[in-house]
Amino acid sequence: MLLLAFKFQGQSVTLTLNNIPENVICNEVWTEQNLDLSLVSTTSDDCTTGGCYFGFYDQSLALWPSRLTIDLSSLQNIQMVEIDIDDWCGPDCTRAFLIDETMMNIDSVKNGSAGPQTLILDNPTQLFLTELAISSCEGMINEIRIFQNTSSINNELSGVKKLIRTIDHLGREVNQTTNQILFHIYEDGSVEKKFVVE
Repeated sequence: MLLLAFKFQGQSVTLTLNNIPENVICNEVWTEQNLDLSLVSTTSDDCTTGGCYFGFYDQSLALWPSRLTIDLSSLQNIQMVEIDIDDWCGPDCTRAFLIDETMMNIDSVKNGSAGPQTLILDNPTQLFLTELAISSCEGMINEIRIFQNTSSINNELSGVKKLIRTIDHLGREVNQTTNQILFHIYEDGSVEKKFVVE
């Protein structure tokens, strides 16, 4: 059995979206965790174009449709982003994009089936990122975690840490631990990306 573990060590930024101004309008900027956020109209990359309709439910941001943009230019060495969502309209309705300084999509992801899930975006080569965009035609964003890390490849795990959950590339908790990419999330905030071959 071959085990490759990609260890992420560093800090993370968590956006809970619980301080959005109640009377915010499209294209208005607010700040959370020293990052500028704004709600803008959807684009041709999203489930529909030209929509900027949103609301707030139980400390979650609902998009009907709209696009949330987050300015990442103040963060260095972003390795991965996790977005907890609740989608109500089905596959490919909620989408997320990591964008670099040339406005190119570095990574993008779409939701699977409707319901709660975690979208995961990767930046393995640590390109300088300027924006995270999340859009939906009918869905909620519950929390966003941005991991700023340096990665190292280890052939075996070292140290004892408390594992809190294991997810696949679609954000689903998994039981099968071989022949797929898995993300092990630990209590100390570190994340290990693993691929185990049997």
